[in-house]
Amino acid sequence: MGRRWWQVSIAAMTLAIAGYLLLAVGAWVSMAWSLVNTVGPVAMLVLAAHRLPRHARAGWYLLALGILANGSAVVPKTIVYEFGSGDAYPTIADVFYLLFYPAVLTSIGLLIRRWPPRLIRPALLDAATITVGISVLAWVYAIDPALRDTSYTLAGRLVRVAYPVSDLLLILLALVLVRSGGVSPGRRARWGSAPPWLAAGLLTFLAGDLVWLLIGDRPVSEWATRGIDLLYFAAFLLLAYAVRHAAATDEQRATAVPRPPGVPLMSMLLLALLMAPAVMVMQMSHGEFQHGAAIAVGSTIMSVLVVTRLTVLLRFVARQTEQVRELARRDELTGLPNRRAWTDELPRVLEQARQTGLPVSVCMMDLDHFKTFNDTHGHQAGDRVLKEAAAAWSGQLRRSDILARYGGEEFIVLLPETALDAACMIMQRLRPVTPSAQTFSSGVATWDATETSEELIARADRALYEAKHTGRDRVVGAASPAPVAASATP
Repeated sequence: MGRRWWQVSIAAMTLAIAGYLLLAVGAWVSMAWSLVNTVGPVAMLVLAAHRLPRHARAGWYLLALGILANGSAVVPKTIVYEFGSGDAYPTIADVFYLLFYPAVLTSIGLLIRRWPPRLIRPALLDAATITVGISVLAWVYAIDPALRDTSYTLAGRLVRVAYPVSDLLLILLALVLVRSGGVSPGRRARWGSAPPWLAAGLLTFLAGDLVWLLIGDRPVSEWATRGIDLLYFAAFLLLAYAVRHAAATDEQRATAVPRPPGVPLMSMLLLALLMAPAVMVMQMSHGEFQHGAAIAVGSTIMSVLVVTRLTVLLRFVARQTEQVRELARRDELTGLPNRRAWTDELPRVLEQARQTGLPVSVCMMDLDHFKTFNDTHGHQAGDRVLKEAAAAWSGQLRRSDILARYGGEEFIVLLPETALDAACMIMQRLRPVTPSAQTFSSGVATWDATETSEELIARADRALYEAKHTGRDRVVGAASPAPVAASATP
């Protein structure tokens, strides 16, 4: 669907919602307006979802079903209050209202299932911790009182409890949607994907439920009811609009990395941890303490979740540190080890050779006339040659050999268990695979079991210098180091 289609659809629904608030008169007319404000977002959602790939449609269709069920509850509700007993509870309308929750939970579950676990696991832990904190409050002030209210039948009490429990699950989902965004390499705008719109729709719907919870059994005027209904209609519209960004969501989540916890999240986790003690203090200040078990269970669960989250965070930090360390040892252009990594590896290989008595050779390589190539073809072409040369040479070396970029167009190769003649033959084998008709000069030196790493590299560098000054495009083996003369005995 194009941008123009969405603009027209949203404008039409905004007018319909305003019409419900300002023009509806009487129960039946109000019912008709409610259906318009429900069917509109459902139609938008279904039409847009139908254009998605088949595997991505089911969740959005379920979301449309949930919205339709919740919005259509106005029909049996109007019939009951017009022709039946207005005091009956629960009614068939509650079935329609409650169908919204499993449909939405399943819908968003199908959406989340396609996202990488690296995003979902930390988001789920954060969301669960905050939701458990809210659950303690909900148990003390909503769920437990509803269970104890004997003025309702058992069915009535269960239905009354079903609403706050379902709302807690919606809170969990909304928090998962918010926290699972991650950080995308493409820096896509946050509102350019479906989860923020879904989360906004769920939170708006929860705002309507919270208002009804605070009102309780107190009588409400028709106009106040319509005002609260606006929250639900706005929620339906936000949920429907989320499908516009369905395709972008999967693309963004596939490349995103977890977002590190910030001050807002840590503040919310702290508030969740303090929820149970705060409830306990409030009850004790009124001279009563009735929910010790619920507070203890909630505190225990939150403590376990926070410790688990910290463990996940420490592992994430350790992985990031390792990645940073690895990046510091890698050449960004070619992906080869850089000079630092190669220099760190050389002493280890020399020490191993000292113990085994096997030879080790070092080969310096330098692309011939590379500056001229860059000036002629441009630096992008030069970078491409460097990458292609690194890949071609790596394919000709053994797994135990180490090819590194030493700097600029200069490379260096460490050949364990390789004598001078064999090392020169390996260098000759690399010459024909060099890309773009480029050539290189190479100096090869074999360790004499006594010289230092710096002295070995210096000999290979002198051999490279000789190859450059004797015509280039050749491999020159370094002479053995001159023996150190013994000092005369006095």
